[in-house]
Amino acid sequence: MAFSATEALEYLVNAYRQQRLPHSFLFSGEEGSGKRQLTAGFFEAINRETFDPHHPDYHQVDPESKSRRILVEQIRSLENALRMKPARVAWKFGLINDADRLMPQAANAFLKTLEEPPANSVLILATALPEALLETIRSRCVHVPLRRLQPPELDPEAVPILDQAARYCAGGELSVAGSLKLARRFEESLNQLRARIEAEHEEELKRQLEVYQKTTDGSWVENEEARLSVLTESRYVKARSKLLFRLIELFGDALRAAVAGTGAALPEYRDYTRRMGERWPAADLLERMRGLEHLQDHLARNVQEALAIEAGFLCAFGPAQAVNGLRTGLP
Repeated sequence: MAFSATEALEYLVNAYRQQRLPHSFLFSGEEGSGKRQLTAGFFEAINRETFDPHHPDYHQVDPESKSRRILVEQIRSLENALRMKPARVAWKFGLINDADRLMPQAANAFLKTLEEPPANSVLILATALPEALLETIRSRCVHVPLRRLQPPELDPEAVPILDQAARYCAGGELSVAGSLKLARRFEESLNQLRARIEAEHEEELKRQLEVYQKTTDGSWVENEEARLSVLTESRYVKARSKLLFRLIELFGDALRAAVAGTGAALPEYRDYTRRMGERWPAADLLERMRGLEHLQDHLARNVQEALAIEAGFLCAFGPAQAVNGLRTGLP
């Protein structure tokens, strides 16, 4: 069962009051589900001090490299900080955002931290993709799944691919050509995403140059261009994951319609997902949704993007014979 952030905080505070507070937590839920809100509220509740992201006893790790990976050096730095005595409060907090981006070496290093947690510390992994974490990590954390209370605000690039996918899935014959056409539409949306991010960063660099160019040397410009280039790739990878998650939600809503008949993450597509639920048995919907989840996992491993998208969309949107043939090669 998924909690709201408020419900989850009450659950955690009760565990603390009963002296049953574990050291390690996994907060899972998509963007907007309240993972950061829960972390801040939890910190305040057990430390009785206002949360501040710059608090000396609060330490946060985010993906920083060009490919949005969390590196082993970041985990070692976090562990060293947590093994120090608290500066002001009783409980030190360590938060790993987007924990599904842990590199293998970093994941193994964090596993050792979980096995021997620093005293008076709370370790939190936050992710929208808990299944991407090592099972050995998940099993050592108390899982707190969170649900979003409001429908998502769709990015402009998400609407065309969702419209096309919903119409295609709700009626008409499934085909290899149709699934590949959807894959091309998805890639067009990704290109638009990248172009928007690049334009935003170019505008940011232009503004900074107007202010600082006369007071800094050429190396500052080069360093800032390099920083924005890395940030562009990092933001693109995150936006790509978010866009793909919207398609997964489309199948999730169809599955809800087929099984329970209530609830929708994408209420504006409710008529389409209802028809999808009537068209396909729940088992088929689940397998097609897994095809997109596998694609999400493969893209996280830096495989060739275009080929991975084609294979993933054939699994999710192709005819049964093509889908079954491809699934035999999936892990």
